[in-house]
Amino acid sequence: MNAEGRSQRGYTAVELMMAISIFGIGVAGIISMEKVTSVSNQHAKNLAIATHIAESWLDTLSTDAVGWNHPRTGDATNLSDLATDTVWLQSVLPNADAAANWFLPVYSAARSFGPAFNALGDPVNPATGPVAFCSHLRLSWLYQPTRDGNGLIRAEVRVFWLRDGRAFAQNMCVAGSVAAIGGATSTFHFVQKIAAIRENGN
Repeated sequence: MNAEGRSQRGYTAVELMMAISIFGIGVAGIISMEKVTSVSNQHAKNLAIATHIAESWLDTLSTDAVGWNHPRTGDATNLSDLATDTVWLQSVLPNADAAANWFLPVYSAARSFGPAFNALGDPVNPATGPVAFCSHLRLSWLYQPTRDGNGLIRAEVRVFWLRDGRAFAQNMCVAGSVAAIGGATSTFHFVQKIAAIRENGN
């Protein structure tokens, strides 16, 4: 065969198959990378929402403390109004009892706030749902209130949501599931925040 004939020769079947194989491997890598990116973006979004929920809870507990203003200097009695004028802070336990006692906070219809949140992080009634995030509280004394009006409560909030592909056998926002959820790190993602809530001395 002369030089002119060799220059006009096309691709062989083997060369074509190799090119298609290399192209296929590249496309498969791009598709798998897109999947990883999508999952990572979803997790980052859920993490940001859960962090916002935890911070909202700490702000809400600080607001709840506005009604906790007895005892204080000048009061004729030494009675605390923590149990009567707060929604969630009244559940504070002695330090010895609070070490492992997370609890599901009640839903307040008056404040439209409670333990359950939808996929956008908006509070919802856990009885009606849909629930994407749930939260638990743990409250303990840092300083018992006195006539000086300087009570201080340690407030811990944990927000959790299901990991990808995980199914939970029951509603995750019911009181009976609190103990089981704490150790279910293979089923849930968790975010935890801690703050000190001070008695309103005014």
